[in-house]
Amino acid sequence: MLKRTFIHLPGVGPRRETHFWRQGLATWEDFLAAKRVQGLSRGRLDHTQDAAYFADRLQPGEHWRLFQHFRPRTAYLDIETYGKAWPGLLVTVAGLYDGRNMRQFVQGFNLQEFPKVLTEFDLLVTFNGTQFDLPVLKAYFPELSLPPAHVDLRFLMARLGFKGGLKKIEPRFGIHRPKSVNGMDGYAAVLLWQRYQRGDKSALDLLLSYNREDVVNLEALMDGAFCMERERLFPACPGQGSRRQAARP
Repeated sequence: MLKRTFIHLPGVGPRRETHFWRQGLATWEDFLAAKRVQGLSRGRLDHTQDAAYFADRLQPGEHWRLFQHFRPRTAYLDIETYGKAWPGLLVTVAGLYDGRNMRQFVQGFNLQEFPKVLTEFDLLVTFNGTQFDLPVLKAYFPELSLPPAHVDLRFLMARLGFKGGLKKIEPRFGIHRPKSVNGMDGYAAVLLWQRYQRGDKSALDLLLSYNREDVVNLEALMDGAFCMERERLFPACPGQGSRRQAARP
């Protein structure tokens, strides 16, 4: 999808980009071969290893286009918190998943390692991170450096017709949580932290299991949303019909 993107170029908006596609200019290579823009060179068009370049030139709602290309450097994030003084909450758990490894940073253990680990990534995927996770993390870690690109699945899913919270949307993509954490919500996570603070170590284990589901499930949702958005722009894309049938708004 990245090499089909033209709206990062000066003077190119969604309508003009669509016009290029309809004329058969489906990729950067097609565009350059047609010599449609005087003086345009691959150096001006192609920054495929620089996520910040595209993040700066694309509207936040279009950062999903970076997913497939930067997937090896994508992190899925969700946090658990305690307190009432938003955004100055106590971060109890920060869960981070890269598609292979799940890492959890816990208050009182290794939470201080979280900011350094986050710098390893180019793209961050959250659900409602724009309004909750990221403001809370920035307040808790004032020097925190976020990845250059961010996809907030809450808004991407809403654009695709999937309204509601994460746990309401998950079953529509075939995601079903284990019985041990099924039905839990953010308030239950707060109560688990309180129990742990009173000496119940099993409560921390359950809290980490809950956080893990919140984080790991984001990958399947991001994958589904990416395919559906790509199909919306390119209906002829092979292999996407089953995804549309599997998840309907």
